[in-house]
Amino acid sequence: MRYATVFGTLFLATAVMVGGARAQSSPSDRRKVDADTVAGSPARGGDFARRECAGCHTVSGDSVSPRPGAPNFEDIAGRYAHTRLDWELEAITQVGHYSMPAKAMSRADIADVTAYIRSLKPGR
Repeated sequence: MRYATVFGTLFLATAVMVGGARAQSSPSDRRKVDADTVAGSPARGGDFARRECAGCHTVSGDSVSPRPGAPNFEDIAGRYAHTRLDWELEAITQVGHYSMPAKAMSRADIADVTAYIRSLKPGR
Protein backbone atom coordinates (compact mmCIF):
# COMPACT_ATOMS: atom_id res chain seq x y z
CA MET A 1 0.00 0.00 0.00
CA ARG A 2 2.83 2.39 0.85
CA TYR A 3 4.39 1.82 -2.58
CA ALA A 4 1.12 2.67 -4.28
CA THR A 5 1.00 5.96 -2.37
CA VAL A 6 4.59 6.82 -3.29
CA PHE A 7 3.97 5.88 -6.93
CA GLY A 8 0.78 7.94 -7.02
CA THR A 9 2.55 10.95 -5.51
CA LEU A 10 5.40 10.68 -8.03
CA PHE A 11 2.93 10.29 -10.89
CA LEU A 12 1.00 13.36 -9.78
CA ALA A 13 4.17 15.43 -9.35
CA THR A 14 5.37 14.41 -12.83
CA ALA A 15 2.00 15.28 -14.34
CA VAL A 16 2.08 18.71 -12.70
CA MET A 17 5.62 19.38 -13.94
CA VAL A 18 4.81 18.26 -17.49
CA GLY A 19 1.60 20.24 -17.47
CA GLY A 20 3.48 23.30 -16.23
CA ALA A 21 6.09 22.89 -18.96
CA ARG A 22 3.35 22.68 -21.56
CA ALA A 23 1.74 25.82 -20.18
CA GLN A 24 5.07 27.67 -20.31
CA SER A 25 5.69 26.72 -23.93
CA SER A 26 2.35 27.88 -25.26
CA PRO A 27 2.09 29.22 -28.81
CA SER A 28 2.06 32.78 -27.47
CA ASP A 29 5.54 32.23 -26.01
CA ARG A 30 7.73 31.95 -29.11
CA ARG A 31 11.01 32.18 -27.19
CA LYS A 32 13.29 29.16 -27.07
CA VAL A 33 15.20 27.98 -24.01
CA ASP A 34 18.72 28.66 -25.37
CA ALA A 35 19.27 32.36 -24.69
CA ASP A 36 22.01 32.82 -27.32
CA THR A 37 19.70 31.53 -30.07
CA VAL A 38 16.63 33.32 -28.77
CA ALA A 39 15.54 36.61 -30.18
CA GLY A 40 15.70 38.30 -26.79
CA SER A 41 14.74 41.95 -26.62
CA PRO A 42 17.64 44.40 -26.34
CA ALA A 43 15.17 47.05 -25.13
CA ARG A 44 13.88 44.84 -22.28
CA GLY A 45 17.46 43.76 -21.54
CA GLY A 46 18.54 47.39 -21.29
CA ASP A 47 15.64 48.15 -18.97
CA PHE A 48 16.55 45.17 -16.77
CA ALA A 49 20.23 46.19 -16.75
CA ARG A 50 19.45 49.80 -15.79
CA ARG A 51 17.13 48.59 -13.02
CA GLU A 52 19.13 45.65 -11.66
CA CYS A 53 22.78 46.07 -12.71
CA ALA A 54 23.52 49.81 -12.84
CA GLY A 55 24.29 49.99 -9.12
CA CYS A 56 27.62 48.31 -9.88
CA HIS A 57 28.07 48.36 -13.68
CA THR A 58 27.89 51.10 -16.29
CA VAL A 59 25.28 49.59 -18.56
CA SER A 60 25.53 52.09 -21.42
CA GLY A 61 28.59 53.96 -22.56
CA ASP A 62 32.17 53.13 -21.79
CA SER A 63 32.69 55.08 -18.59
CA VAL A 64 34.05 53.58 -15.39
CA SER A 65 31.49 51.56 -13.44
CA PRO A 66 30.20 52.80 -10.06
CA ARG A 67 31.74 49.82 -8.28
CA PRO A 68 35.52 49.58 -8.67
CA GLY A 69 36.48 46.49 -10.62
CA ALA A 70 33.01 45.92 -12.09
CA PRO A 71 33.38 45.98 -15.88
CA ASN A 72 31.11 48.19 -17.93
CA PHE A 73 28.72 46.41 -20.27
CA GLU A 74 30.65 47.43 -23.39
CA ASP A 75 33.74 45.68 -21.99
CA ILE A 76 31.58 42.65 -21.19
CA ALA A 77 30.33 42.69 -24.80
CA GLY A 78 33.95 42.50 -25.96
CA ARG A 79 34.99 39.82 -23.49
CA TYR A 80 32.09 37.55 -24.36
CA ALA A 81 31.81 38.32 -28.08
CA HIS A 82 32.72 34.76 -29.02
CA THR A 83 31.47 32.80 -26.02
CA ARG A 84 28.17 31.74 -24.51
CA LEU A 85 27.21 34.83 -22.54
CA ASP A 86 23.91 33.22 -21.56
CA TRP A 87 25.85 30.51 -19.69
CA GLU A 88 27.71 33.17 -17.72
CA LEU A 89 24.45 34.92 -16.88
CA GLU A 90 22.88 31.63 -15.83
CA ALA A 91 25.84 30.96 -13.52
CA ILE A 92 25.37 34.44 -12.04
CA THR A 93 21.79 33.51 -11.14
CA GLN A 94 23.05 30.49 -9.21
CA VAL A 95 26.41 31.34 -7.66
CA GLY A 96 27.39 34.85 -8.71
CA HIS A 97 30.54 35.76 -10.60
CA TYR A 98 33.89 36.60 -8.99
CA SER A 99 32.97 39.14 -6.28
CA MET A 100 29.46 39.58 -7.69
CA PRO A 101 26.71 37.97 -5.61
CA ALA A 102 24.06 35.74 -7.18
CA LYS A 103 21.43 37.76 -9.05
CA ALA A 104 17.96 36.33 -9.73
CA MET A 105 17.16 36.27 -13.46
CA SER A 106 14.56 34.29 -15.35
CA ARG A 107 15.38 32.63 -18.68
CA ALA A 108 13.58 35.53 -20.37
CA ASP A 109 15.72 38.04 -18.43
CA ILE A 110 18.87 36.15 -19.47
CA ALA A 111 17.79 36.18 -23.14
CA ASP A 112 16.99 39.90 -22.95
CA VAL A 113 20.21 40.90 -21.16
CA THR A 114 22.21 38.76 -23.61
CA ALA A 115 20.51 40.53 -26.53
CA TYR A 116 21.21 43.91 -24.94
CA ILE A 117 24.88 43.20 -24.33
CA ARG A 118 25.25 41.75 -27.85
CA SER A 119 23.78 45.01 -29.21
CA LEU A 120 26.55 47.11 -27.62
CA LYS A 121 29.74 48.13 -29.35
CA PRO A 122 32.55 46.24 -27.61
CA GLY A 123 34.73 48.51 -25.51
CA ARG A 124 37.91 46.60 -26.32
